[in-house]
Amino acid sequence: MEEAKQLYDRGIDDYRAGEYEEAIEALSQARSLYAEAGDRQAEAEVLNDLGVVYLQMDEWEQAQDALQTALTIRRELEDRSGQGITLGNLGMLYERQGDEEQAIQAYEQARAIFEELGEKGNEKAITRRLDHLQKGSFLERLTALLGFGSSDEEEGEDIVDVTPEAADEEN
Repeated sequence: MEEAKQLYDRGIDDYRAGEYEEAIEALSQARSLYAEAGDRQAEAEVLNDLGVVYLQMDEWEQAQDALQTALTIRRELEDRSGQGITLGNLGMLYERQGDEEQAIQAYEQARAIFEELGEKGNEKAITRRLDHLQKGSFLERLTALLGFGSSDEEEGEDIVDVTPEAADEEN
């Protein structure tokens, strides 16, 4: 287990240094050793972290595979805190992919777990992500509804005043 722990630590150090390929190599080796030893808890943690590295590299499929496998293991182990962490990372993956509905769903599940466990710091972090995502969605819908930011607009085109006072002036 000492070798797996050293590989894991090296992978985390490589990730923090922005050396993602090296991080993947070290974390993958650590995962294999933990799996061979039957340490499912450590394997799930490594898979979660691998998912985050892949996420940073915009390798969506590998990130999702690693995170989903980590979530499955954490559910089998009834590791509620770990489930919340992995769901939060899945939410981030979906958010970056532009899948707001799935992102919100994952974030809400994570927040519920952290609330249940009394993990206030994690709950607040997820709530901030949810608020950011929901505000962004609202602003995008409002912008589209009002017709601002449309790529079809000509430069210098007048903006139509839609206030009630403007409508009264035209009548």
